[in-house]
Amino acid sequence: MNAEKFDNKDLEQIFARLDYLEERIAKLETNKELSGQEQNHHRNGTDAEDSGFVNVNLSLSAPFEANLGEYGLAWLGNIVLFFAIAFLWQYFNNAGKPLISLIVGLISAVAVFSLSQYFRKTYTYLSFTFNLFGFVILYYILLRLHYYSNNPLVPNQTVATVFILMLIGIQFGYAMKKHSQIMAALAFTLALITAFIGYHRLVFMLISIATTGLALYLFWKYNWWKAMTLSLCLGFLVSLIWLLKNPVSLVRTPEDLTYHYAFICFSLVAAMFSLAAFRKPDKDYPENLILSILLLTGTAYSVLLLVLVLMHFPTSFVPFFIAVSIYCIAYSVILKFYSPWGYAPALYALYGFIAISVAVFGTYHFPDSFLLLILQSFLVLILAIWYRSHIITLMNTFLLVLLAIFYYKTSGSLHSVNFSIPVVAFLSARIINWQKERLNIKTDFIRNMYLFILFFSLLYATYKGLPGKYITVSWLVVAGIYFALSIILDNFKYRWMAMANLLVSAFHLFLVDLAKIDIIFRILAFLVFAVVSILISIYYVKKLKEKETDSESETVFDQRE
Repeated sequence: MNAEKFDNKDLEQIFARLDYLEERIAKLETNKELSGQEQNHHRNGTDAEDSGFVNVNLSLSAPFEANLGEYGLAWLGNIVLFFAIAFLWQYFNNAGKPLISLIVGLISAVAVFSLSQYFRKTYTYLSFTFNLFGFVILYYILLRLHYYSNNPLVPNQTVATVFILMLIGIQFGYAMKKHSQIMAALAFTLALITAFIGYHRLVFMLISIATTGLALYLFWKYNWWKAMTLSLCLGFLVSLIWLLKNPVSLVRTPEDLTYHYAFICFSLVAAMFSLAAFRKPDKDYPENLILSILLLTGTAYSVLLLVLVLMHFPTSFVPFFIAVSIYCIAYSVILKFYSPWGYAPALYALYGFIAISVAVFGTYHFPDSFLLLILQSFLVLILAIWYRSHIITLMNTFLLVLLAIFYYKTSGSLHSVNFSIPVVAFLSARIINWQKERLNIKTDFIRNMYLFILFFSLLYATYKGLPGKYITVSWLVVAGIYFALSIILDNFKYRWMAMANLLVSAFHLFLVDLAKIDIIFRILAFLVFAVVSILISIYYVKKLKEKETDSESETVFDQRE
């Protein structure tokens, strides 16, 4: 009845008001979506021009033919167009008309950029590929002004290089303005190619350092981790080829400091990439990205350092590794306090300790350096406790095993080293057992490895360090020591080691001593063996009786309950 009171005019006003509200809500939702897209562009480094490249997904909903036609043919067409322009430039240049070839090349580049602008709204991906290859064509034209030309239009190398770097600088500016990660990656690529092509070694190093700094800056600001990873891999490859290409000239001219500067350059680049360890976690890049960057940086730097040392400093590399060790250990301490990634300090500390090992080897050589390397292993374990690093502890254990195997295979004749290995193994096992919670060690694997080293290294040390007639007796004494430790520390592992040592002593007694040693020492060995065996037997009988008594007492108590 109330609805009948409204006339048609009132209803029209209500409907008009509802239409207005719906239109306003739609506008607000549209503005919110556009704002979100703009923020994503700034965060992810994607622009309208290169979104088609970044977000290529060959899903089942998109037919293969459509993907091939839109993306594949766009790239193929632009590649063929680039070669056509390059051949056209070559034709006029071979005809002795370098100025005309330059003009033709510039006109071609302008035409490609114009096509990019023309297809900007209708064919986004094709427009992007035209824009990308426009910069490539310009780079090629400016490169051929001086490099790879029999009749260069610009004979001065410095001027030609400045032109190329100006173009790359413009491309960097364009990439940042358009938030295009792909354009930035192309600029990194062209910059590193320029560094490699240039004949001046200082220019190569400066461009490498500048490119690394820009890549790190863009990663920090825009999360452009793909461009930074490309810069890291390509920079490593270019540096490696540069090292292999340059002849070993230091032998002829010792005053030449080129390769000393190369060491500084490689170290500085690696240190700059290492700053990624301070980057806080972000959902816009993969979870394991920082770890991958650090491992890739360390691997690349190790290869470059190895090639540099083998080619140019085969006998004078110690200062390099001392510098690396000081930097890595100091940097690991800084990372421990300020890096959000717990594994970063351990990685750099390990690298620093390995550098110290190489420096020790270069100073004292084998086998004299083995003692210091064994003692360093114990020092590393102490520092691992301070770092609270399970990684350092595990790697140090394997390095000690490899070092011991290498020592026994190559030398094994130094008594100081022979007895240092079991001492370090025993102390390390005790420290790990004492600090296993601090080191976050859940199993006994690492400790068992040290006990394994202790058992065999002590057998070897006494075998090599004592006269043959005392070997069996010494092994029996060691078995007694193991057994005493099992009682004091209440640890069954030392009892097993005592039994194993006793078994080895028995084999040596019957197979070796009966045939080689004098009757007096045979008597001594048999007496000691008998005493140790009887004492251990008494201990086991007493222990078993105590267990039976305890079990009977518990049974009686349970029955009373």
